[in-house]
Amino acid sequence: MQEDKMLTIEEVAERMRVNERTVRNWVTSGELLAFPVGKRGYRISESDLHTFVEARKQRLQKQVGDGKEE
Repeated sequence: MQEDKMLTIEEVAERMRVNERTVRNWVTSGELLAFPVGKRGYRISESDLHTFVEARKQRLQKQVGDGKEE
C-alpha cells in the first residue's frame, strides 16, 4: 500500500490558489481533514485534499442543478 504525500497548509494554499488563512478556515471548520503538527502546523494528505475538492465540486453541481447557484 502506497502512503499519501503529506502537504502543509502553505502547499495546499498554493495548489488551490487561495490564501493560507482560507485553508486554515477549512481545517478549523472540519471541511478539510488535517492533523496538527506542533503548535500551529497541520498536515493534509493528498487523498484528503482530493476528497475535499470532489465534495465541493459535487455540492456546486447540485446547487447549479437545483437552480441555487451562490
